Formats: sequence, C-alpha cells, structure tokens
Amino acid sequence: MKDIPRIVKEIETNYPVDTILVNGEQVWPYMRMAYYFWHVHKVASEWGAKFPFPPFATRLMQMVKNSLYGFTSWFGRYDYIALSDTSERKNINGRYFNKLLDPIIDALGQDKVLYIENPAPALYPARKVHTKNIVCLDFLTLLALILMVPKMFIRTKDMIQNRAILETIQKEYGSGLNYVKETKFFNARRRGFSLLFGRIKPGALLLSGYYSYIPAVKAAKDLGIKVIEFQHGAIGKEHSAYNVHIRIDKSYFPDYLLVFGRGDIKTFDNSRFIEPENVYPVGSFYIEHVRKNHKLDASLLERIRNYRLSVGITLDWMTEKQAIEFICQAANLDKATFYILIPRVPQEQHYTTLNLPDNVMVIKDKNFYEVAMYVDFHATVISSCALEAPSLGVQNIFINIDNLSKQYYGDILKDKRLTRYADTPKEFVEIINTFEKLDRDIICRLNEDIIATGYEENLHKFIERHLK
Repeated sequence: MKDIPRIVKEIETNYPVDTILVNGEQVWPYMRMAYYFWHVHKVASEWGAKFPFPPFATRLMQMVKNSLYGFTSWFGRYDYIALSDTSERKNINGRYFNKLLDPIIDALGQDKVLYIENPAPALYPARKVHTKNIVCLDFLTLLALILMVPKMFIRTKDMIQNRAILETIQKEYGSGLNYVKETKFFNARRRGFSLLFGRIKPGALLLSGYYSYIPAVKAAKDLGIKVIEFQHGAIGKEHSAYNVHIRIDKSYFPDYLLVFGRGDIKTFDNSRFIEPENVYPVGSFYIEHVRKNHKLDASLLERIRNYRLSVGITLDWMTEKQAIEFICQAANLDKATFYILIPRVPQEQHYTTLNLPDNVMVIKDKNFYEVAMYVDFHATVISSCALEAPSLGVQNIFINIDNLSKQYYGDILKDKRLTRYADTPKEFVEIINTFEKLDRDIICRLNEDIIATGYEENLHKFIERHLK
C-alpha cells in the first residue's frame, strides 16, 4: 500500500508532470490533489470506511435548493469575496461563526464582503449565521455544470499534451480517476468564478483550504486579484497540498498564507508553493475565545471526577472504525481512565448503536475545543486537532494505526513533553499512566511555535499591511 501523504511526492519525483498541458496551460497544479484524494478514498475503502457521497440525483436536487440561499446577495457590490465551508462554523452565543474567516470579515466590515459558503455537508439557517452577505457555492457549481454541457462534445482527451504520462500514472497506481472529466470540470468552474470576479472586481479573495477552491484561485490570479488563505488544519512537510516537489505554475496557489504558528514557515523554504516571506503566523481566534470564555459543565465534570484520568479522542471519517476499536481495547485494559469519543459528525445515528465499555462515552453536545477544557489528554489518529490541543492546555497521545500518525505528524509534533505515539492499546494505556502531566499554561507556552498567541493584534497588522 502506498503511503497516503507521499503519493503526490512519488508522482512528482518520478514523472515530468509539469509538461502535461491543455491549451498551453499546466494541468498538474489542480490534478495533483485530485490524485491525492482519489488515493485517500481508495485506502479508506480498503479499511471499510466510506465518505458519505449522496447519489448524484439527490445531490443535484439539493444543489438547486441550496442555490436560493441568500440569493439576492449575489447582486451586491463588494470590496472582497470570501470562500469557506460549514465545517469551520462554531456556535458562539447562539450564532454560527466561521472561526477562520468571520474575524477578518468583521474587521474589514460585513457590508464589504460577499461570503460564499460550501455546504459540508449542509447549510445552517441564514438567520442563525453570524456572516451577513452569505450565499451558497452550489449556485456556481450548477453554473459550471451548465457551462460544461457544450464541452461534452469536444474530445478534451486529444487536447491534452503528453497525455501518455497520465496514462502511465493511472496504470502504476491503479487509479480510476477520470482526468478528462476533471479537466473539463475545473475549467468550467474557473469560468464561473471568472464571470463573478469580473463583475464584482474584488480587491482580494479570502479563503480556507485553497485546494478545495483551486478554480477560484486561478480565476482570481488571472484577473490580478490577491488571494489570501487562512490555515484550517495541518500543513507540515507531509501535506501534499502545500509541498510541491517540482517547479509548477504558482498562479494556482495563494499569494499570502496566514498560518497558526512560526513552525509552519519552514515548510515553504523551497518557495515552490509560496514565498516564505508571504507566510504570516497569526494564531487561532477560536482557541483564544474558548480559553477566555468557556464555562465548564458541572454534570460532565462530575462524571469525569469518578475516574483517575480522562482522555478526549477526536475521530475522523477515514479511521473512525479502527480508532473506536483501539479505544475500546484500551478502556477494557484501564478501567480507571474515562474515554470521551468526539465524533466528526455528531448527529449521525450509528453512535447510538455502539457497544462501548462503561468507561467510554460518545459526546454530541460539545466540540473538541470544549472537551479539551475538561480532559487530561487528547488522542487522535490523524485529526489536525492534535496541533491545537496543547494550546488548550492538553497533551497529545496519538493512536498510531498503520503508522499514519507518524506519517502525518512525526516531523511536526516531536516534543515528547507534549506528544507521544502509541502503536497498540497496551502501549496507549502505559503512556496514559506514565505521561508526566504539565500545568496547562506551561503546555500552552510550549506550543507557541505551532499556535502563536495574540491573534487579534496579528490579524490587524496583516490587514493594515496588505488590505488597507
């Protein structure tokens, strides 16, 4: 089995993918992540996990409905456009707040920004969302599908220069990726964003997770619009989206990247993705908000106090099954520790049917950030919450299934005072019972290279320098 984080590096090292062109433009800058995610889903299916893709007809009907969301806001005049998804929203004082983009939208002025929401998987009621001028990305996706119709009769396959390289990659990795469809859909989405940007003429595009919106990035860069990305998860030397191993067209990548901490800057020392001087450590709005404002729940505190130690476990869709089995084995070995499973999608019903030991519970009314304020340790397989846990005062113990944790985080989270890796449930329990617990404030300070402090001040410095 190919290592998940390294498939793109292998391809870029072994094949001249920069020479694959359509109409004189490189296709690899957007195809690279298509291959990465295809491989992720292949490995996940081998492990028995499936990403919940609805049938196309169901998704199409939902897209039509979603396109009406905030529809009149499409026709306003704005200075900026923002792109993100519903997974970044947290409930703050009864309203759903995008923890990455709403702080800068507030600082720039709500009336000046059009925010395009990607439903992941569903939209929140507009009246409960903090962001003012909000519309749904599905409208532009439907437009792209319409723009694709005439292209269906053009043999794009014959237009791809050096297509043989892609064919060789397909055979080497057993890939079922339809690279012709991928190319057509990319260019249709790019055209849709170009029409929007050409009408509004924003001064900047603000987004999270650029690789989900590469057509928007390319359209903006072609029109001379600055693209500013806010880090939403792990970057590091193993993240395929941010580590480029050959020189390819940088007009598919952001101009500026606002990261959690100084440690991420060294990821870009070869300048193939972005110039290191354009990477700005700002910290985390939501971590600072939770640390200052979260009020502890007496009933959960009381339950935790019945045990000697407690662990919050952040689940992810790909390794959830294996992680739960691992934790159940650990819980049966260690009845003095309380284990709290934190689902990625709490509303899913299958959690109610799990046969869990008495010292394991699933929590649905609190997110990872909130649970971290209660527990002694944090655990996960690959969730980027591991970067954030120490800044909330909690040390990490990785569930190192198939060495995945070390593949993703071994080069980032190396301080043994903050992070340990366990290959088996027995080793996991041993670490829990021997890991020296540090004061929460000390843990936070030790993590400042990963998550900077002083978010509000750092953000305003960036705005004054680049957006005023």
